[in-house]
Amino acid sequence: MIPRILKSSGREITVPGDKSLSHRSVLFSVLSKGASHVSGFLEAEDPLNTMKAFTQLGLKVEKISKGEYVFTSPGKNALQSPKEVLDFGNAGTGIRLSAGLLCGLQGIKAILTGDHSLQKRPMSRIIKPLNSMGASISGKEDKAPLEILGKKLSDFRYKSPIASAQVKSCLMLAAMASETSLEYEEEILSRDHTENMFRFLGNKLNFISPTHFKMEPPYIFEAKEFKVPGDISSAAFFLVLGVLLKEGSVLVKNVGLNPSRIGILHALEAMGAKILVHNKRIECGEPVGDLEAVSSNLCYAEIKEEWIPSLIDEIPILTIAGLFAKGGFIIRHAEELRAKESDRISAMVENLRNLGITVHEYPDGYEIPEINSSVNSSELSSWLSGNSVDIFTKMDHRIAMSFMILKAVSGLEIRPDETSWIETSFPGFESLLEGFVR
Repeated sequence: MIPRILKSSGREITVPGDKSLSHRSVLFSVLSKGASHVSGFLEAEDPLNTMKAFTQLGLKVEKISKGEYVFTSPGKNALQSPKEVLDFGNAGTGIRLSAGLLCGLQGIKAILTGDHSLQKRPMSRIIKPLNSMGASISGKEDKAPLEILGKKLSDFRYKSPIASAQVKSCLMLAAMASETSLEYEEEILSRDHTENMFRFLGNKLNFISPTHFKMEPPYIFEAKEFKVPGDISSAAFFLVLGVLLKEGSVLVKNVGLNPSRIGILHALEAMGAKILVHNKRIECGEPVGDLEAVSSNLCYAEIKEEWIPSLIDEIPILTIAGLFAKGGFIIRHAEELRAKESDRISAMVENLRNLGITVHEYPDGYEIPEINSSVNSSELSSWLSGNSVDIFTKMDHRIAMSFMILKAVSGLEIRPDETSWIETSFPGFESLLEGFVR
């Protein structure tokens, strides 16, 4: 068995602001004429790149303090075409949502790109429906760089073949920018931050079912105060750490608990994890609370298909928890993982096998037998005797952080090849983690 070595006497921590909401606070501020006040903004590379991109179209940014900004926009109809290429770095959310918004701004010409990793990610999932909506957007082999000429878009009805908040938000922002109607349907509810922020500004959605809605102009865009809670995707690393403690607990304060984001809680609790919710409240239309993760004995549990969209980003760290589960761990229906910052299915499988763990790979996930039977005994002996195992992070922050949590809770000599990617979503992660292992 992999050992558990960490103990904690109920340490309290906070995690950076929600990345999804930080991106959206920029985009809705761009659409809204006047000065929007944002607190809790995630000062990491991804949302900062989105912020920087829109300064080239006329957004003015004033930093008040850490995570606190005033975004002043001339209004969507007064934005100007950028003189330079818009570089979104590694931000898949940033480029996909921004593409939708820009497609709906008449006369705006822009080229959107990113780093080497972002340029390899598929963009056809937004290009095809946007072009069907009347947009002018293209990229070589449907990948970035993306060339956009903003137009007045047509009213559009779309049934998405995948449950993707990025696709949904992209089309919603295109409709908002162009003042056209959108009817959108998906099989399983994906994250609904865009819907919540849209309604927070005073707009209405007409729901035909929980996963099928229609939005119609005119739309209300007035400067607001946005409070961004802690990111549950970031909190997930320390929730798993708390569950895997030898004894004790970890309290993560001020975490966003949007129902479309808490699949990680459902999955961990199904596996036997004890996670307590304290001080639950509503802020800016989003539920928020403090989460306490208590040392627990885990077991195999079915990770339900309907949970997958709400925990898709947390699957790498959930897998680390699964290594300690009696009866093993299986994740399926997660083909979306192959289109993230890396092919996360392939990355997790490769690195777990490097650790001597048997993993059965599938097109939509993988299976890990109970660790007693899946670990080569000679390799486990090597880990415990101090030999290091290289982890190939694939330029992916969540792969890097997941294996660093495994290293912390087990003491195994795990060596990620690079950790700089972590700054894209969780600045300060390494120093926060060091506080547990000192």
